[in-house]
Amino acid sequence: MDLKSHSEEKIDSGLRSLGFLYPQTENELKSFNELYSDFPYELDGSEISPDRIFKEVNEEENTGIEEKKSPNLYFKRVVLAAEIANQLHTEPTFGHVKFQKLVYLCEHRCRMKLNDRYCKQAAGPFDRKFMHSVDAEFSKQGWFDVRKDDTFGKFTYTPLPGLEKYKKYYQNYFAADNDSIQSLIDLFRKENTQFVELIATLFACWDEAIRKKEIVTDAVLIEKLYRWSKEKEKYQNDAVLRAITWMKEKEIVPIP
Repeated sequence: MDLKSHSEEKIDSGLRSLGFLYPQTENELKSFNELYSDFPYELDGSEISPDRIFKEVNEEENTGIEEKKSPNLYFKRVVLAAEIANQLHTEPTFGHVKFQKLVYLCEHRCRMKLNDRYCKQAAGPFDRKFMHSVDAEFSKQGWFDVRKDDTFGKFTYTPLPGLEKYKKYYQNYFAADNDSIQSLIDLFRKENTQFVELIATLFACWDEAIRKKEIVTDAVLIEKLYRWSKEKEKYQNDAVLRAITWMKEKEIVPIP
């Protein structure tokens, strides 16, 4: 019996070192990395760090029954995105960039801790992996037909017969945050993409300053905005100051 258990453990260890199971020791992970050292990863490497893998394994093993019933974070984000698209898809100003920035702002309003998912793109904070998959998910769920106009580069969202199905999920996930989400959507409903991009980027700069425990002033936010990307030079200093004042008045500011 002991011999059989020992043999099974050796097999499991071998499989983990090949990547078929989660590596559970430094040696297994080292074997895996050496075996696939020439493999062209598209990820940044953090996804296979020892600490992260061990943490995920332990969390999975220690997750209680009630926690397993909690909504999948990715699907929850898709549902939130569906609410935004459903309300704004007929607006002439609604396109992919405006869509991305509103998803970002609404996630923050719902206190979804997703800063590590976003990178600094010229157009503002951007979650590449999520936004590149959400349109396909809309089609898969039967909620929207998403098409890109090759001439103008504009994305259009046409509701599909199954769209109503997302609403039951939305009610389950966001009932407590619905008023805040709706106020944001209404606030930006008629605004053009350039303005939404500016507000989302200033919000990200503001949030970064708070997380770094910096003193937040208008001057600090303006400096961070212009350092974000050379693309931000299209915004005149006076326009940026007005946007910051507008954010304060509308209470579109990060929550520490």
